[in-house]
Amino acid sequence: MKKLAILLSVCLVILNTGQAQENAGVSNEDTMTVVEHLDELTLLWDEKSIELKTYQGLRKFCRSSAYRHSITEMLVSMHHYDSLLYDMAIEASKQKHAHMKHLIHELESFEKHYGVKQFLNHLKEECTAQSDLERHKKDYKKDNGDESYDSKVYVVELELKKYVKHLTHRIDRLDKHVHHLMKE
Repeated sequence: MKKLAILLSVCLVILNTGQAQENAGVSNEDTMTVVEHLDELTLLWDEKSIELKTYQGLRKFCRSSAYRHSITEMLVSMHHYDSLLYDMAIEASKQKHAHMKHLIHELESFEKHYGVKQFLNHLKEECTAQSDLERHKKDYKKDNGDESYDSKVYVVELELKKYVKHLTHRIDRLDKHVHHLMKE
């Protein structure tokens, strides 16, 4: 997620060169505010995602409405500033920044596949699996191998890690576009 801050910095540079900033009606102060907020949210997500990709983190998400609300609000804020970045990138693309169009595509894909609604739907499925697992915990503790409690917990954690890995992959792709734009 720190790479998203780099992405925002590149957009700031692009918007500061030429007349894109004037056309968008975005001041340098507004752009810096977007960068600062996303930077803060990125650091917060880095902390929360470590806990969230564990079975205990999932349990906390499923059982604590305050924790679930804090994660959701953080993602809502992140997507709000992501939308502002998207608007800035659209405006910059009008100024003939060819690679900005690739960045826009990545941002659209990020929003489509990893938006707050998709995130909540995915974790809702994980919460259902976790709840079912806990409900039958005594039975699974008696089993061995793939049917054991520990094995089933491992599968749930594996799914969580897989989701976070895909999310990180999207961020890396955005970072790749940012580095390409920085070379221009």
